[in-house]
Amino acid sequence: MKPVTKQADDTLHIETVQRRALRRIARSGSGLSEQTILIVGRIMLILAILALWQFADDRLVPDFVISNPVHVAARLAHDLQRGTIWHDIAVTSEELVMGYALGAVVGIVFGLLLGLNRVARGIFEPVLSALNAIPKVALAPLFLIAMGLGPGSKIAIAAMMVALLMFYNTLGGMLVAPRPLIDVLRVIGARRGVIVRKIMLPFLSTYIVAGLKSSVPLAIVGVIVGEFIGARAGIGFYIRDATDLFDSAGLFSGVCILVAMTLLGNWLVQLLERRLLRWQR
Repeated sequence: MKPVTKQADDTLHIETVQRRALRRIARSGSGLSEQTILIVGRIMLILAILALWQFADDRLVPDFVISNPVHVAARLAHDLQRGTIWHDIAVTSEELVMGYALGAVVGIVFGLLLGLNRVARGIFEPVLSALNAIPKVALAPLFLIAMGLGPGSKIAIAAMMVALLMFYNTLGGMLVAPRPLIDVLRVIGARRGVIVRKIMLPFLSTYIVAGLKSSVPLAIVGVIVGEFIGARAGIGFYIRDATDLFDSAGLFSGVCILVAMTLLGNWLVQLLERRLLRWQR
């Protein structure tokens, strides 16, 4: 029996070695990691779009409509070097950060409160559903009339858009929370604050982070729409001014800045996500 057992062990060892070798080959592939392929692919896609844009300018589409990457880069570098656009960037950044933070806090807190109180949820939810059904852009002029052309109206517009999304994300997480575990904790005398802090918030972190990610572009849209309609400064004001002058290079310069703001906001939320969701790893 021993030789048979030894033979079986040898066979198992060979199969294990073969499996490990196959895994190594699969991982190595063509010598490029998946991350490298993704980065190279994204760079090539961006270069292809820029090349097509450059080719289409004044050949397929008039220059005053789409400009071209070279002129846009030159205009952006000129405005950044001259310093005139830094004030607009600072104004929009302030409105964006304050509106985003205010909306996130209000939405999360309100979602927690209505999730914990069924009666309050039944009272407020129809009103909030009706408000959520209204295009937020249509409400922007009301904020501008009530609060003027200053930063306050743009902060309020962005906060409203973010708060509604964060409210529904938080409430949705509350409604699918582990009720049996919560009921057990209530039976043994745990206070509501302990249940929220130890059970609900860790469980809701996934829903909250997903809402924070989706809220970044919404906050930017809210601020820029407010600046389009009425403002004295900001990237939205800069883009509107360029549009009035048929300055497509200036328009696309403003759009590039908005893209950079969005990417920076998403990166900051990803850092927050790694911190909040460490317990899942």
